[in-house]
Amino acid sequence: MSCDTPAAPRPRRPFKLTGGMVAAMLVLFFGVIVSVNATILTVALRTMPGVETGSAYEDSQHFNEEITRQHARDARGWKASATVARQGEGAMLGVTLADRLGTPLSGFTTTARLRHPATAARDLAVALNEREPGRYDAVVDRIEDGRWILELQARRGEEVVFVSRSRITLPEK
Repeated sequence: MSCDTPAAPRPRRPFKLTGGMVAAMLVLFFGVIVSVNATILTVALRTMPGVETGSAYEDSQHFNEEITRQHARDARGWKASATVARQGEGAMLGVTLADRLGTPLSGFTTTARLRHPATAARDLAVALNEREPGRYDAVVDRIEDGRWILELQARRGEEVVFVSRSRITLPEK
């Protein structure tokens, strides 16, 4: 009768950490760190480049003039109230302009800019049409929900006679 005995296990060499292995681990470790940082930096700069104005110096040269114009606008006592209603993927923007006594203000060329708080890439500019005296409306075809900054501007000819800036919240679809 024959008896099969299992083969004797091969002797294993003990693990030996070499300088080449340590160098490879270091290169791999720092390669992962650098690539993750580069990815995060790229995504961050694409979504929020940090640029608010083209030339801060040129804007500063007109600062005092703009402050004077804003004081003149504020002295008029005009007010704007805005409503935003979701319509499918878009929204209906309605703005009412009135003087300090509540009388509707009409006959202006009005524009609105919906600024996204995080990035200028999502900003939307719309022209509002006067539907009735003092009531200006516009339809925005596609807009995300959330908080927005509404910048309203009313012009008479080339002169900007009213500026308003407020925060609005667009409800979910």
